[in-house]
Amino acid sequence: MSDPIYVAFATQKGGVGKSTLTALVASYLYYVEGIEVAAVDCDSTQHSLNVYREHDLMVTKENPYLKRVCHKFYSQFKQKPYEILLTSPADAIAVTDNFLKAGNTPQVIFFDITGTINDHDIVNLIANMDYLFVPITTETGEMASSISFANNVKNKMMATRVTNVKEMHLVWNKINTREKSRLCEIIDDYIEKMGLDSLDTVLVKSNKFEKDGRETGNVGLFRSTMLPPDKRLLKGSNLEELVSEIRNIIKV
Repeated sequence: MSDPIYVAFATQKGGVGKSTLTALVASYLYYVEGIEVAAVDCDSTQHSLNVYREHDLMVTKENPYLKRVCHKFYSQFKQKPYEILLTSPADAIAVTDNFLKAGNTPQVIFFDITGTINDHDIVNLIANMDYLFVPITTETGEMASSISFANNVKNKMMATRVTNVKEMHLVWNKINTREKSRLCEIIDDYIEKMGLDSLDTVLVKSNKFEKDGRETGNVGLFRSTMLPPDKRLLKGSNLEELVSEIRNIIKV
């Protein structure tokens, strides 16, 4: 068994969707495409992935419709939900090593990382990644923060070869159309001059990303750590295309 691939969705500013992207991509790979994954929630201030998992457990227990959906899915899937490990940036690699030594064999491990490039523990954690994906939105402050973060990783880490990172790409998130907007194209031209690039696929802005389940009703799940996205909500999201592009980059 080859070593797992370490992938992180990382930024230094909240609100750009790194935890949502981690959950969406990990769940699609695992529940739809059969790729063994695990997730490491390194955001010790709020542990968003764990919050998602606890919410998933609650709604699939309390909502009769989602309970039936969950039962039907797992009767066919015949595997447990993927593991979400809770840790701090300082302990993330050691916790992951112990998880692997216990006999777990994921092909891809996703790390949900937040913080600043000036934090020693986060720098060390980023240095252990194989691939980095930096969410970016068209909101001015979030955009500037993501570009600054990616530029610092490139110049302070990748350029000096003090990291395992093979590739880093920005990911346009919360875009109003399925294609890159004119503003995205302008920023892409700007960051190209900095030696950075973004993925071809954008993730569409939609209220479907808030479809994470309720205690009542027949609304399917889109963002879930326990189930694949509802096919009715998947249409038009660009999630399938995004996962395909990421798979091509990380080679799984």
